[in-house]
Amino acid sequence: MGVLSRNFKPNFLGLLKFLNNMNWFIVFFSLINLSLCIYEDQIGKFDWRQTYVGRIKFAQFDTVSTAKKIIVATEENVLAALNLKTGQVVWRHVFESASAGNIQLLHVGDKITTVTGSNPYLVRGWDPATGVLMWEWSLILQNDERADYSEWWVQNNMLVHLLPAFGSHLEVTMYNLLTGGNRGATSKLPAIWSNDGCILTAPYYTCVSGDMGSQILLTLDVTSNAIQIISKPLSNYINLQQSIGGNLRPLDNSVVPGFIVDDKKVLLIRNNSFEVVGKELEDEIASATVVDGANGPVLMQTWTDDVKGFQLTAYSISTNSEVPEIHCSDSTLSIPEAEILAAMCTRHAREQHACRILVNGADDAVHLMQQGGRLLWSREEALANVVAAEFVDLPVSETDAAIESEFDQKEAAKVYSSVWSAFSRRLHSQFTQLQNVIKNLQGQGAPDQSTNALVRDYFNLHKIIVLITDAGKIFGMDNLSGEILWRRYEPGLDTESVVVYTRRSARHPPYDAYLTIVGKHEETGNGYVISLNPITGNLVGEQRMKLDVRILQCSLLHQADSEKLHALVLLDEDETVQVFPISATSLVENLYLYVADKHTGKVQGYALKYNGVSVEAQRTWSVQLGGSGPAQIVATATRSRLERVRSPGRALADRSVLYKYSNPNLVLFVVEKPDPTHKEVVTAVALDAVSGALIGASSHRRARALPLAVHADNCFAYLYRSEKHRRLEIATMELYEGKERWLEPGVAFSSFASDRAPAVERQAYILPASPTAATFTITERSLTDRHVLLGLTTGAVIEMPWAYLEARRGLGGGDEALLPYTPELPLPAEATLNYNRTVERVRGVLTAPAGLESTSLVLVTGLDLFYTRVAPSKTFDLLKDDFDYFLITVVLAALIVATYSTKYFASRKMLKLAWK
Repeated sequence: MGVLSRNFKPNFLGLLKFLNNMNWFIVFFSLINLSLCIYEDQIGKFDWRQTYVGRIKFAQFDTVSTAKKIIVATEENVLAALNLKTGQVVWRHVFESASAGNIQLLHVGDKITTVTGSNPYLVRGWDPATGVLMWEWSLILQNDERADYSEWWVQNNMLVHLLPAFGSHLEVTMYNLLTGGNRGATSKLPAIWSNDGCILTAPYYTCVSGDMGSQILLTLDVTSNAIQIISKPLSNYINLQQSIGGNLRPLDNSVVPGFIVDDKKVLLIRNNSFEVVGKELEDEIASATVVDGANGPVLMQTWTDDVKGFQLTAYSISTNSEVPEIHCSDSTLSIPEAEILAAMCTRHAREQHACRILVNGADDAVHLMQQGGRLLWSREEALANVVAAEFVDLPVSETDAAIESEFDQKEAAKVYSSVWSAFSRRLHSQFTQLQNVIKNLQGQGAPDQSTNALVRDYFNLHKIIVLITDAGKIFGMDNLSGEILWRRYEPGLDTESVVVYTRRSARHPPYDAYLTIVGKHEETGNGYVISLNPITGNLVGEQRMKLDVRILQCSLLHQADSEKLHALVLLDEDETVQVFPISATSLVENLYLYVADKHTGKVQGYALKYNGVSVEAQRTWSVQLGGSGPAQIVATATRSRLERVRSPGRALADRSVLYKYSNPNLVLFVVEKPDPTHKEVVTAVALDAVSGALIGASSHRRARALPLAVHADNCFAYLYRSEKHRRLEIATMELYEGKERWLEPGVAFSSFASDRAPAVERQAYILPASPTAATFTITERSLTDRHVLLGLTTGAVIEMPWAYLEARRGLGGGDEALLPYTPELPLPAEATLNYNRTVERVRGVLTAPAGLESTSLVLVTGLDLFYTRVAPSKTFDLLKDDFDYFLITVVLAALIVATYSTKYFASRKMLKLAWK
């Protein structure tokens, strides 16, 4: 035994050395595994993201870096670099959304210099190639009242700041661009002729002074050591009798200091004198700039003509002649109120101009074009400000539409006059389907069955998203690819409180889809209605309809007319009712609307009835939210028109049922009111919009409400910031009838049928994040679990199950489905929908049902657009993407062979046993 134990004695020192060597392999393979995504096969398969920068305010070409770019600063407080060839975002920095991130200056040289903020200011330097921050220093002005009139520019590696004191003097200060050191004391230049109509064309400060009819044009170089004022009578350049007051407008990004007088004459400042350009502006709203040309400076101007469309011309200042190669007249190019953001011209070997011109439009679209008007690329920056969106179903194919019309009884009564005609129609449909099958087998699929065709797929996952932007531009977008299918610019649409209604879907062939946008007119503030076909973008029905009064409330009739169209009902400020189309007036019966004033907290209810001639609105109830004094309505939540009630109640552990209070007329108002004792009080009130009855309420002291509230079925959720605990909280309410139903099964709910108050369950949770948007997931029949989607300030979109937010959570009572109460909600990383695709400045989250009951479509809007799909209860009705069809086919075939083989051998065995 001793010899055997000595031979097999473990060598622990060698084992330790072996494990030490294996550690390096373990660490190496661990790093490889960590570099792979969990759902790598699904990245970008069901989702996409589009990156935007917003309406461009400043733009300059980067001619220093190797990779040519365009550096832009936008009104959304974004600094970005765009690829010169493709227009894609190379790098981007998103500053604060408030005035602290407002970009005051953009200068592109060896380094990019920006001035942001509003006293204090931040001066930053950026690397043009990578966007890396190089330096930063702050600046605070002592005179905060006049800080908004500050002017900034860079000259000789010095940051120059000009602060005018109108009617008195100009304060000029120079700072070291890298360190912020002041070269000396602030210079105060006397300028009693300065006024608020003056402009800066660095380094010249130009004003028009004097009485009407005898104005004088004055210009001062504020950076010169010797003060020298250029003064000329304005009558030397324009006719004062026909002038509109001598207004000044600076040239856009001009290489030579200059300005425009009365939207006509172009004056340059050279050699301490005014030089008149021989070419006047072609249009009063034309955008003009001066660029370096082959033979000296060139005046370039662009405008949009109502008949000729987009216009671009150039004029050589040195030779006093037109530049023929820089010209464009394109009636098909739609750029409303074209503005030149930046222009750069170089010379070819043939002494011709090669220009790149960045043009911006009133619709927030930016275009890069060549000197001949050839469009290189465009960016729809209006999509950075989406105010409303709607998912619209696609129509079925022609074959499916023929089949549906075949089983339509009304259509059959019109078409089929006998049984034989119906039989022939059936044979024709079957023959058409047979032809399609043969074409598909031959690889010649019908065009309406292709993946790119605008037809509904089997699971109704393919839809069109209609987007309404703040600029008044309307887009139709493919939800699967994010491709823009059509666009329409409506300059008269004020999108402050715009709403979108799908009055007829594409499920009713041969009728087209019908969508209506209700807003305000830009000029009058009265009602403005736009109706269009969401599939093609063409105007239909009312088209563009301007109303003479302001709209208080609007709604759709639940009952459709003979053409499957839901009528639009408008209640105006005179408490008169308008119905579109007028033929549906008689269908208005027992329709109830409410009107809420968000500034005073007063809510009024109206009953609309048809009197045989027209529809009358009768005020039925009035409620003052927040008590006796005025209160501000911060958020409002109503049930989605697409939502269905999943079940009338929920089963408890003792086999009893707790029935829900599913009132489709409930509206949640989140009200904020000042209080002398508790500073601010947030009150959430659930009102019945038909009867005006108070169904449930909840109050929070020393809190500030957030404009976020959601409502689905019998559930409510809203957010507020607790000033007492210095944290963000989300409160929920659930309404229940009890363990006995109030209504008999099959009886429709009525707000006037019962006077019993439901039981209100309340709960609040700590949310360790700052959301900016919230919504519920929604499916076709509401059979799946309900989740809440929260868009956070970090750019993430979190999917949170309602089980974490239930108001009954922690009550127990024998309900095993309830989770134990924990005050702080978990936000696991796997709950993030957009993983590494950050969405900057999330403003809204829109959900829509798909044909699959397990799937809900999600669109996130903000500075970026993000689309995906979620499955709150997993994809229980769909096979996984990695399902091995080959393996299951082989296994099934093997089982069939084994079954028949076993049967054969078993019969032979039985036969042999019978012969024995």
